[in-house]
Amino acid sequence: MRRRKSVYYMTDSELIAYKRSLYRKKTFKRRLSALFMTICLIALSTVSYHSIKSSAHSGDELLFKYYTHIIVQQGETLWNIADEYIDYTQYKDKNAYIKEVQSINHLKDNSDIRTGQSLVVPYYSPEFIK
Repeated sequence: MRRRKSVYYMTDSELIAYKRSLYRKKTFKRRLSALFMTICLIALSTVSYHSIKSSAHSGDELLFKYYTHIIVQQGETLWNIADEYIDYTQYKDKNAYIKEVQSINHLKDNSDIRTGQSLVVPYYSPEFIK
């Protein structure tokens, strides 16, 4: 094994080369640790994304909650709209769904809707529907 010369006995060029090798080793260790932390962060983000994602189970099918924009037609009520968009596995009854629609759209009661009014309503589906 080759014995390293003491820094006190090195020439200027040998000392510069020695310091450069120390700097390169230090830089390599920093980059390696930064790469390791980046990989860990990506792995953690990927795992936590799937646990944070809002989802609901209905039988064997995975359902996601979406919101859509509708225009109230002549003679439509919140009850009719609820019949079309409600998922009874997610709401205990139609009143709970209607209360959510009223809350989202800042409505005080069922008589607040008019023909041509736009509403945002929630629905559950395995994929986004336009």
